[in-house]
Amino acid sequence: MYLNRTIPQVEVDAVSEFLFHLLTGDVDKLSTQTLVHKFWNFFGHDHKQSAKYLSCLRDWRLSSEKCYHDIGAYCGQRFGSKPLERHQQCRQLLTNETDATTAGLAPAIARIFHNYRSCFRTYRHRVDANCTNVLRKLIASRRVRAAKVVRATMDSMRPLLLSLPTLRVIHLVRDPRAVALSRIRFGPSGRGLYSLQTRKLKSAVVAEASLYCRHVTADIRSRLALEREFPGRILTVRYEDLVANPEQHFRDVYRLLDEPIPKATLDEMQKKAHHGKKMHLSTKWQQNVTYEEAVIIARQCAELFRLLNITAVLI
Repeated sequence: MYLNRTIPQVEVDAVSEFLFHLLTGDVDKLSTQTLVHKFWNFFGHDHKQSAKYLSCLRDWRLSSEKCYHDIGAYCGQRFGSKPLERHQQCRQLLTNETDATTAGLAPAIARIFHNYRSCFRTYRHRVDANCTNVLRKLIASRRVRAAKVVRATMDSMRPLLLSLPTLRVIHLVRDPRAVALSRIRFGPSGRGLYSLQTRKLKSAVVAEASLYCRHVTADIRSRLALEREFPGRILTVRYEDLVANPEQHFRDVYRLLDEPIPKATLDEMQKKAHHGKKMHLSTKWQQNVTYEEAVIIARQCAELFRLLNITAVLI
């Protein structure tokens, strides 16, 4: 069992490469999995600018879910649901680093990967014939392009900062106790599944918070080094500060971009921040974390609390 998975360099580089092609609008170099991912539909209401592309995907019934049907059973849906060796093997097979037919797999398993590739090849022909040009024109029409990435780390940002002089990075962080509560309430797909499988940590809140702290502390260390190398191109935003003073932080974001903030955007963001404040999203954890859990989290997240200037309140 592994609580703190070290991300291999090949994955760090893959994230950088993916974001480079996405931000530069090089659609032909984006994977088919990206072009037909279910999140286009899932988050369609949040990205009105991509409505035309989403409409095309729906018209041609292009969604990646069908292709993943058998792969999920073999490779697992989350890190930790299968042994680490299985995850590594699946990454190599799914990214064509290894030929599934010569990887020593049983014929039935090799067939799963063959069907996976065949499924996406079919989708690639269909999406290229009907929809990719819509996405290409959409990206090209936008002078400012933004991508929200949840799984990426700051280690993936250095190649992008080197190759894209106009790139700006916003590092969003949040109190680990609030993150833990949010992940647990969201469901299995939103939490670190392997953190819940350990027998040493009986509390899901402690497990999730501890995992988040390890990852974000490492990210902050990387970010501090990048800030010295690329001054003025990285902004850190803490969720709790944003909710408390939305206008100031939104203006900071647009100042980083050297862009005027549109009034309609400011009004909408203030509305969302007000909703978060009204729902007590930054303090709700205090009613859902026991004293014992708070003590353990304060100890295991001490370095992160120091870096974020957070007081480890014990309830």
